[in-house]
Amino acid sequence: MKSVVIQGIKGSFHHEAVVKFFKEEAVKVVDSPTFNSLVKSVTSNQVDYGMMAIENSIAGTILPNYNLITKNNLHIVGEIALPIKHNLLALESETLESISEVQTHPMALLQCENFLELHPDWKLLAKDDTATCAKNIQINQLKGIASIGSILAAEMYNLKILQENIHDITDNFTRFYLLSKKPEKIKHFNKASLYFTVKHEMGSLAKVLNILAENEMNMTKIQSVPLTGSVFEYSFHVDVVSEKKGYDHYYKSLEEIRKETGFLHILGEYIQHKIEI
Repeated sequence: MKSVVIQGIKGSFHHEAVVKFFKEEAVKVVDSPTFNSLVKSVTSNQVDYGMMAIENSIAGTILPNYNLITKNNLHIVGEIALPIKHNLLALESETLESISEVQTHPMALLQCENFLELHPDWKLLAKDDTATCAKNIQINQLKGIASIGSILAAEMYNLKILQENIHDITDNFTRFYLLSKKPEKIKHFNKASLYFTVKHEMGSLAKVLNILAENEMNMTKIQSVPLTGSVFEYSFHVDVVSEKKGYDHYYKSLEEIRKETGFLHILGEYIQHKIEI
């Protein structure tokens, strides 16, 4: 059975990403308190894979995670874009009228502001993790306390869903990378992540972008990351999706990009998955 480490505990959105990615395949999910400890579990061969959030459609990029991937020479072997659906969770005996406090991750509080403003008497308490808050309510039988989290968390910790889909924005997705210590040959990959530096010259980045356009590669993401050991110099992470059948144009673009960059590293060639709302 494959093992996958997640940031947080079971019932978190990282856990849900694993469930949706592997579908019917049985996997062992391993908890990890931080992204650093997640990476350590992968690099030390304690697990087969790590599921790591990299970007939210509302909050933006989780920039430190790019550094963790490159610094530890990890390989992207899969991607899933998961819709983030927030629900109000509490003990079975609770109602909306009995709630006096909500405990959850600060990002969940921000993404549910409109709903929470309908209940101005509720005390809002920011905590480390949505699933941990849900688990604590059940373990400690916290009456009058609610959490914001996934349906999976409600199922795992036997909590009642007082209100479904309380998030402000419907199209709220988080992208997750499935990471491995060793590269994998993915058949029929439809996406690639590139990591490179360019010369500190006018138009150097534009040359790379033009190469991708000329070879009909759709760039879905570009992210600059400060270059370690340099002052105000940057490396670039680019995600590309092929708009053509076959891979000749993709490999041709790589050859041309190598001539224009200080170095070019392929972080992964993989299949992107998106779960529709």
